[in-house]
Amino acid sequence: MKRVAVIIGHDKTSPGAYSPYLHTSEYMYNSEVASYLGGIADIYKRPLGGGYTTQMRKLAEMLNPKNYDLVVELHFNSFSDSSANGCEAIVYPGNDFSYMVGYDFCQKLSSQYQTNNRGVKEHGKGDRGFVFLSLMEAPAIIVEPFFGSNEEAEKFENEAKYAELIKDWLKCI
Repeated sequence: MKRVAVIIGHDKTSPGAYSPYLHTSEYMYNSEVASYLGGIADIYKRPLGGGYTTQMRKLAEMLNPKNYDLVVELHFNSFSDSSANGCEAIVYPGNDFSYMVGYDFCQKLSSQYQTNNRGVKEHGKGDRGFVFLSLMEAPAIIVEPFFGSNEEAEKFENEAKYAELIKDWLKCI
């Protein structure tokens, strides 16, 4: 079995997007999801202090010496246009393993939840999440299973059910 680290996206001081459908932020939602993943992955919160780049550097200093096979950061999307929907995975450009893992995540999730599969996006310098993706020595992926700004978020009200999907996905890697 692969060694996996799961990072809860955002932190308590910068909780990320808020879903009016779930009545919670990315940080709170994904903290609950992560609470069900302890048996299959090591769970981490972003280090507090400094901005995003500083937090990612601290995270890389913690994780890189542990030689993980995969590092996954949990998020959900949000957009001002409430018609935006679907799941996607974000990976470092040219990393075939991360791309395949992201493809599998999107396929599994869109099939189980009957949502739009937006696919895998490669994010380069200047793109959202690039610093995280570029600083991890292990293949890294950001998962965005749904848009919290859309009523599709209601399909994800049960954090334990979503966590089971993640567990099944990680077992197949």
